[in-house]
Amino acid sequence: MPFSEEYKKLKPGVVAIVSRISQRPDFPDIIGTGFIAHEDGIIVTNNHVIELIKQLPRKKGAPGDEWPISVMYLHSIPGKGMAELFMDVEAVATLGREKPVEGIHYGPDVPDIGLIYVKVKGLPSLELEKIFDLQEGDEVYMSGYPLGTATLRAPGWIHQINPVLQRGIVSAIQPFPCAKPHGLLIDAVVQGGASGSPIFNPKTNKVTALLYAGIIDNKNISLPNDIRLPYYTDTSLTLAIPAYIVSEILEFSMRNLKDRETGLIITRDVNNHPTLEHILNTYPVITKTPKKSTEGSEIVAASEIDFPK
Repeated sequence: MPFSEEYKKLKPGVVAIVSRISQRPDFPDIIGTGFIAHEDGIIVTNNHVIELIKQLPRKKGAPGDEWPISVMYLHSIPGKGMAELFMDVEAVATLGREKPVEGIHYGPDVPDIGLIYVKVKGLPSLELEKIFDLQEGDEVYMSGYPLGTATLRAPGWIHQINPVLQRGIVSAIQPFPCAKPHGLLIDAVVQGGASGSPIFNPKTNKVTALLYAGIIDNKNISLPNDIRLPYYTDTSLTLAIPAYIVSEILEFSMRNLKDRETGLIITRDVNNHPTLEHILNTYPVITKTPKKSTEGSEIVAASEIDFPK
């Protein structure tokens, strides 16, 4: 079966991390991509996406446990349209290291992986490859939201409501071809917003890697009086973390999720969380894309927003 057919089954597991307060009210600002790694509402993304959440504005008077983001899930309903669901966030998790890496180590001390827990269960999860099985030259596919909402609003209004699928090849295995590499170099151009995108292996139709960055080319324009104006250009070199690393971290977090402030082990209780099926039966379905910037949205005055210090 061609990957185009398999992708129809995989695409619902790709989600967008969006700000509750956005620059324009017609559609939320996408700050990153993620994918559903467990049906009980565990989303995998990048650590730097989690760190960006701290810089987002909040509504004044918002409850203390309300995060300034939500996770946007898109569900296609044949013959009706696209159901747009914004899932509330219960908690986020980032990685830390209690002791330094021992011996020879080529990769980062802490991989760029973050987790988001949402208050919904019964979600369509994507399967992670637990054994590395890629070679240089293998074809891979990535799905996410490069350039965030700007891509969905390219003509000046929202004209697209689904993630972007891109194709590339494995250009290099880092540090070199081996059974447990720390990273991959993919030949594909990516932009901000695609961070946290799942990368699929079309041979297995599983998540084979997690996209976390694109390599940029730093340059300078020489001006009179020895002035140099720095700028950068995107390259077709993209960095990714092999899925076996993501899988190991995910399994560890299921057993040992710890509150950094108290040091206590956290056990999630999802019994009271609504199921995706229940929510889809009660939420409206989008049947068209709006051209008016305020259609179906709430405008929040700047005086009602708390901005990060």
